[in-house]
Amino acid sequence: MFMVSALLCVSSPAMSELEGPAEESSSSGLHGHTIIRTYGAIVPAVLNQALEHAGWGTGLAVSYGVGRAIQLSLGLAYYQFQYVVKPDVDCDCLVSIQDAVRQTTISVDAHPPTRSWLRPWLGVGLGIYETTKTPRWSHSWICRYADSGTRLGVNWGLGVSARLDQRLAIDLGGRYHTTYGRPFLETTGYWAGLDMFTAQAGLSYVVH
Repeated sequence: MFMVSALLCVSSPAMSELEGPAEESSSSGLHGHTIIRTYGAIVPAVLNQALEHAGWGTGLAVSYGVGRAIQLSLGLAYYQFQYVVKPDVDCDCLVSIQDAVRQTTISVDAHPPTRSWLRPWLGVGLGIYETTKTPRWSHSWICRYADSGTRLGVNWGLGVSARLDQRLAIDLGGRYHTTYGRPFLETTGYWAGLDMFTAQAGLSYVVH
């Protein structure tokens, strides 16, 4: 009995020393942590447009925890999708338009400060969306040209994050993107704004 008590006394400080950082990390939540996230995306829907098929995209974000449950993120993303429209002219032709969207945003994301391995998140972002439209006329002749324009835009998103270990997690979610205001840095002929949904899946890694 004396030997068991002695071993417990000796091992207790060592166990506390090993568990200390994990407990401290859990208590601080996101605060002070730098996180890198990379993801792939699909574009299943664009408002007022009939997509030929789902589009695709990819993105990268760097986040920093400014509180236990709040992090600020700077993100870059690229999306591409294609749809068909009928021009407002007296002809039987269709126009297939390819859109390429380059996005730079700052976002605020909220996570519950829990120790659960599965945590939901909610986010809102503000940034710049540059869109390039390339029409292709399906007729006896083919004409291709490109219009581009840049607008301010916002996005809202929600999803879940599943932790694989102390640093690595899988992120799943969706976002709605919309632009507003007059375009700037546009070419002559650019006309449309942007209203699209994206579904994302990626990995996040805690750097520090």
